[in-house]
Amino acid sequence: MVVFTLIFTSNINAQTILDSTQLVNEFVLNAKFIQADELGNLYVVSPSNQLYKYNTSGKVLATLNYNYNGNISSIDASNPMEIYVFYKEINRVLFLDNNLAYRGELDLTKQDITQASAIARSYDNGIWVFDLGDLQLKKMSKDGTVTQTSGNIRQIIKTDFVPTTLLENTKQVMIANDSTALLFDVFASYVKTYKFSKTASFQLNSNYILQTSDNQINAIELKIGINRPVFQILNKIKWSYLAKDLIYTFQDNKVTIYKK
Repeated sequence: MVVFTLIFTSNINAQTILDSTQLVNEFVLNAKFIQADELGNLYVVSPSNQLYKYNTSGKVLATLNYNYNGNISSIDASNPMEIYVFYKEINRVLFLDNNLAYRGELDLTKQDITQASAIARSYDNGIWVFDLGDLQLKKMSKDGTVTQTSGNIRQIIKTDFVPTTLLENTKQVMIANDSTALLFDVFASYVKTYKFSKTASFQLNSNYILQTSDNQINAIELKIGINRPVFQILNKIKWSYLAKDLIYTFQDNKVTIYKK
């Protein structure tokens, strides 16, 4: 039994404090980074840029080896039926089905985006891109048509800012590096800036930004900006994901899954 502090429900509305919870499973993974979907599946990128899909038991469900494309920069699994895989070095996004089979791709360079720093799936099956060429957040359809733009973010944030994370929750869009996040609405209009201590990973739900730093996960309320810890363990967390009743952490090359 792992002892920690937890202040959490699926919507983070309750103020219940638990002193312990059930350990569901843990297994060792040699991973460069990990992502998860709402069904509890894990998407694991190996150091050699192979992509694996695991279930909560640690069983491999599917694999993809397109390492000739180079380094996988990020995975968007917000729709478990369609996975977006971003290759930053070649400025390309691959679309995969739930078995990691190829469904298509978008070459951003051909759409006049010469240097994308982050991408995400949009709620209506499009794609969000942050374009370093003109410092704009852009929403695109899969055929490359740009439908929304934010304008140059230098008008918002006066210092150099290169986002490495891009997330959407159907109502808001967030671009972030490890210490700053900018929130926009789905029309790419700026809403608010948030500052953090150094961050290992983010998750965006309808009411909160969930931010992993050192050995804990913090919840930042989107409306009023209150920041409070919701989960804490002894070891440093490299990545986390909070689902309806499960908590996933990745630390020391080990995935640990807890039941709330």
